[in-house]
Amino acid sequence: MVRQSGLLLLLIISVVASAQPDTNANTGHASLLTARLPAQVRSDIVATIAKGFSDEPKGFPSGQRIALSSWVSLVRLSQTGPAAILITSGPDDPDNGATGNGDFWLFRRIGNHAVFMLKGGGFSASPRRGAYHNGMLDLQTAWNMSCCEGAIEVYRFDGVRYKAAYCYSYTVDEGDNMKSGPHGKCNH
Repeated sequence: MVRQSGLLLLLIISVVASAQPDTNANTGHASLLTARLPAQVRSDIVATIAKGFSDEPKGFPSGQRIALSSWVSLVRLSQTGPAAILITSGPDDPDNGATGNGDFWLFRRIGNHAVFMLKGGGFSASPRRGAYHNGMLDLQTAWNMSCCEGAIEVYRFDGVRYKAAYCYSYTVDEGDNMKSGPHGKCNH
């Protein structure tokens, strides 16, 4: 009986241990300031984001403050290696709009560093299932333009960074049915 209890306890411990999240994945809905990321990864991300806000007028939040108040999530874009780090602008970003659109930045973790891959915008960013290019899934973003229309942008990995591949508009009718426009080149 003691041996069976010991085996049962060992089994329970191994199941609980395997169910624990990756220490780097425990960032859901955390700000960059509080997310469990290595210090150098956080520093690389803050430096990249802050650089984009270096010319903001006096009285606006600093680029560092904008970066640290942004939200962190991990996105599995490749079949191997660590998940990409998606930073979604938080309450201090002056570019956030009334329609829910805001800035986002995508980073790839290589060793103990964060490498910049994309700056985009919209109200959502998500991988496109099964659409791999150069080992990474395409990333789709959506923009609200009004209550009933918006745009979708699809970014493709070129081996170093994500670049706009194609875009299209959409409308939503009163029955919540979405109709897509023709796919074409993005106006960037």
